[in-house]
Amino acid sequence: MRRRTSFRTMADDERRLAMVFGILGALLLVLEGLIELVAGVVLIALGHGLAALGTWQHAVIVLVVGVIVGLFTAYGKSSARDRALTAGVILVVIALIGWIAFGLAAGILGILGTLLVLIAGILFLLASR
Repeated sequence: MRRRTSFRTMADDERRLAMVFGILGALLLVLEGLIELVAGVVLIALGHGLAALGTWQHAVIVLVVGVIVGLFTAYGKSSARDRALTAGVILVVIALIGWIAFGLAAGILGILGTLLVLIAGILFLLASR
């Protein structure tokens, strides 16, 4: 009887770890967007319409970025090296632009989410070599 051995490469492990970090980052960004949508509703109830519009605008941007991060994380999961490279570059760029655009105005969830996205992008870049 022949024994099958499974040889997992380091790139597979890095890709799986990048997938975990990318999904966690995307979930944190989406969670922050949902919290800001609720905060906008509260601001409307308190009679601060213009502040609510600004909060909703930021919430929609964070939600869209979270969904894009999730999609590119799933895209980079495949075994092709060029997909991991593409996902890694895009995730690193999204994380850096997120830090520049949101800055400290984002909540702690957004900052942690972009940090996890940056780590995921670096891991995808390492997996593509």
